[in-house]
Amino acid sequence: MSRDLDHTPDSAPEPVPDTVRAWNDTATDYPRDATVPQLFAEQARAHPDRAAVEWNGGCWNYRELFARVRRAAAHLRSRGVADGDTVAVLLRRSPEAVVAILAVLEAGCAYLPLDPGDPADRLETVLTGAGVRHCVTAPGTAPEPVRDHCAQITTDDLSGHPLPDPGDRWGQDRRATDPAYVIYTSGSTGTPKGVVCPHRGPVRLVKNTDWLQLEPTDRLLATTALTFDISCLELFGPLLNGACLVLPEPETLLSADALGTVLRERRISVLWLSAGLFHQHAEDNPRMFGSLRALIAGGDALNPSAVRAVLRHGRPELLINGYGPTEASSLVTAYHVEELAPHAETVPIGRPIANATAYVVREDGRLAAPCEDGELWVGGDGIACGYLGDADRTAEVFVPDRFGGDPDARLYRTGDVARRRRDGVLEYRGRRDRQVKLRGYRVELDEIELTLARHREVREAAVDVLGDGPGQHLAAAAVPAPDIPAEGLSRRLTAYARDRLPPYMVPTRIATVTEIPLKPSGKIDRDRFLELVAQQSGRPHTGGEPPRGAAEEAVAGIWTRLLGLDQVGREDEFFAVGGTSLHATQVVTAVRDRLDLPPGSGRALIRELLDGPSLSAFTARATALRDGAGTEDTVDFAAESRLDARLRFDARPAATATPPRSVLLTGGTGFLGVHLIDQLVDAGVRRVHCLTRADDRDTARARLAARMRLYGLDPSCCDDRLVPVPGSLEAPRFGLSPAAWDELARETDLVVHAGAQVNFAYPYEALAPVNVTGTRTVLELAAAHHLKPVHHISTVAVLAGSGAAGVRHLGEDAPLAHPDKISQGYPETKWVAERLLARAAERGLPVAVHRPHEVTGTRRRGVWNTDTLMCALFRTIAETGIAPDLPLPLDFVPVDYTAQAVVHILTHEKPDGRTYHLTNPRPARLPLLTSRLRAMGYPVETLSHDTWLNRIRALVARHPDHPIAPYLPMSADTPEEPEQAVRDLYLTGAVPALDRTNTARAVDDSGIDCPPVDAALIDLYLGYFRDSGFLEPPRRKE
Repeated sequence: MSRDLDHTPDSAPEPVPDTVRAWNDTATDYPRDATVPQLFAEQARAHPDRAAVEWNGGCWNYRELFARVRRAAAHLRSRGVADGDTVAVLLRRSPEAVVAILAVLEAGCAYLPLDPGDPADRLETVLTGAGVRHCVTAPGTAPEPVRDHCAQITTDDLSGHPLPDPGDRWGQDRRATDPAYVIYTSGSTGTPKGVVCPHRGPVRLVKNTDWLQLEPTDRLLATTALTFDISCLELFGPLLNGACLVLPEPETLLSADALGTVLRERRISVLWLSAGLFHQHAEDNPRMFGSLRALIAGGDALNPSAVRAVLRHGRPELLINGYGPTEASSLVTAYHVEELAPHAETVPIGRPIANATAYVVREDGRLAAPCEDGELWVGGDGIACGYLGDADRTAEVFVPDRFGGDPDARLYRTGDVARRRRDGVLEYRGRRDRQVKLRGYRVELDEIELTLARHREVREAAVDVLGDGPGQHLAAAAVPAPDIPAEGLSRRLTAYARDRLPPYMVPTRIATVTEIPLKPSGKIDRDRFLELVAQQSGRPHTGGEPPRGAAEEAVAGIWTRLLGLDQVGREDEFFAVGGTSLHATQVVTAVRDRLDLPPGSGRALIRELLDGPSLSAFTARATALRDGAGTEDTVDFAAESRLDARLRFDARPAATATPPRSVLLTGGTGFLGVHLIDQLVDAGVRRVHCLTRADDRDTARARLAARMRLYGLDPSCCDDRLVPVPGSLEAPRFGLSPAAWDELARETDLVVHAGAQVNFAYPYEALAPVNVTGTRTVLELAAAHHLKPVHHISTVAVLAGSGAAGVRHLGEDAPLAHPDKISQGYPETKWVAERLLARAAERGLPVAVHRPHEVTGTRRRGVWNTDTLMCALFRTIAETGIAPDLPLPLDFVPVDYTAQAVVHILTHEKPDGRTYHLTNPRPARLPLLTSRLRAMGYPVETLSHDTWLNRIRALVARHPDHPIAPYLPMSADTPEEPEQAVRDLYLTGAVPALDRTNTARAVDDSGIDCPPVDAALIDLYLGYFRDSGFLEPPRRKE
């Protein structure tokens, strides 16, 4: 049974009441097929001497502005910009930015606005995701990501180009449906989303519209950043209607007195304010708005009291509440506020504006009744083309219009909850998800939570918006990981967030708490949350005592360079100043080379860094290694794999049933885990208990559902079978109460242990609490009340030691050996876990061990967990154009096949201690991947392994957040015997040949098909990577 989500809802026409149809009958006559540069040129010809752009100290009329735009466009074309390219504009609001944007459009391209204040990591993500080749910047201001990825074009370059001939025209084939701009908004997965909007979007917003028609006599004051979608209204509204765009000084907007002076002295007639600024100025000086022809406010829910203050003391001719997402080219509905009832708790968002539609839709996909809440779906000529490089997400939220008469029309599912009054006016009711508007920016709270939760010292994090009106701010609470002291964590997390998030997404306060306060529904208890956060505030790093001595100064130089710091004090801690496990390998490699440390020291240094040392403590450890101190804390594998003598497996066995009635699954939120849930339910298991890191069942269920949706599975199919168990593998008895532990032990018939902490930078002792202690707890549960078979999901990485020892062929049931030659923390913990299972089997526990090779994307759609070494390798080869000359095995086992095979074995085979190698009977080698990349247009050169590895190390030094970075610890050290490195398993193909007799006997004749690793499978995966944005499309040849 397949549960892949079909992201395209049923497109069959839906009956629409006459009233709803009438409210959405908004078509008007406007230049629907014109592009922005065509309409701007018309205004320049019609009104050449009229003021076009004014700023403090200057003014250009339409003739002058058009000439500057033409010069700049000609220069862009001379620099290799071609029709349809996306050109970044890294400028603040300024006359030069206006020229740059119009020039990009005039040159036949789309513009991508970037904020010069954004962190380098975000700029890197956006630039690589958008595939930008050219960026317009102010002279001398280009940050490193721009220098790395783009040809830089300065505003001086644009202004200095000769005026082209009138006959020189570009982009003549551009259509109204072609992209005009790309605006990135924050993403719920932790990655920003690029919204691609066509020319028709802003044109329908400002030309011949019914909600606000700008006149040539109007003067509009621009107030928003270019990266905010409403800047299109501010820019194109006046310039496509012969009006004047006025640019204020940035500080003007922060003071009610200063803004009032500008409105009066510059004779402003039209003003847009974000809800935050509107609330602030309506409280401070509402009278300033009385001279305006139109005041538009939006971007968030308006406060009725602020609206009443403006109506009472400074009513403009038109006061408009505007609503619309970036995905619909800014505005979709508008409400002209004439009066507001004293008891009104909200300000309506109105009806659809000209050439827009809006429907309130119930959960079942049908139209909501009047006054019934539902999700707001919007449509019309402003709908975006979609998300750049994310076909799946685009298909999920841009759906066929089943309510209108156009079979080609689409609707955007906003995620906003609304209701339609009986008079057709819409009221905004809130968000369906965790997306909020703050100071005019769209912010995904989940993105911030995910970022904080990635910190190694954090077990769980929660973020919310606290305060009202101008005092609204982001606040966060973090639960420290086990054995992590709370002291100093707030400060370290603040620094961590600042390196990874735009300024408006960095929480003002971060409290450290023992648990996140939640309501029974699983939502944050805002009152308790506020109390906790108010007690603490994160303070940014302020530096300290400077380094002492040559060694500390050398290490400090490495930290500052790799972590992007100006300076670092000797008592500053690695993670407090922004260090991550991703940086650990780069720091260790640089320190080892700089201080001339002996071979084999890398692992000890990484272990030291993961303890979060101060600069002085880390330097002391490094110099001790240089002076002959021991380099390794050897793992005592015999002791680690010793089973408690008191643990007996002589209880009565569980009642036999096929399939088992009740299964405990660990690791259910993982890539394989969610597919195991799907297959267990499909096999007829009545209850699947999922141990999930969460505080309560509602939160655990939400996490499981989110992960299933992430990987293309429908959680609703499992709702009645899924039993979330909030807890954690490393805690004694999973952190359950005695009653909950006893209940779980009584109800469980079989255990599938798929949970593990996978990290290629962490040493054994950092991973053992989850991977080893967690396995001991699984065995304890298996022995409690009645005997429960355990199916353990392991990895072929446990065989790395045998490969290093020269073993070239291994049967499935061969005893584990040579753990001392693995030399890497994760497979060491999995080796110990397997030994614990083997000892339990010797005492009578029914056990089966499943060792998958490379778990890869699904067979039908190619959906893959891209946070793996193999995916990082795919991307690195495609991006760099170089590949190692190695016979690396491509032993791919699609995740849905793997899950099917495991569930088939546990329902059809006796768990008698056998091991199953879940490998592909028809694997391939790395040259197949490089040949398919070349076939798709990616040039790839083959290099020797050492040359390739040195190039990749250099790449990671420049880009510490590159996907390959977490896996360099495999090669960060140089053992005295190089053949002992775990890289032999992953990066040289020296893994023993693996027998799969048990698997073949159990699965091969079951009808469960493992596709060969051939061109078709590789192309499927590469297509998914490209369409999802993980891989950039191959660059066109110049």
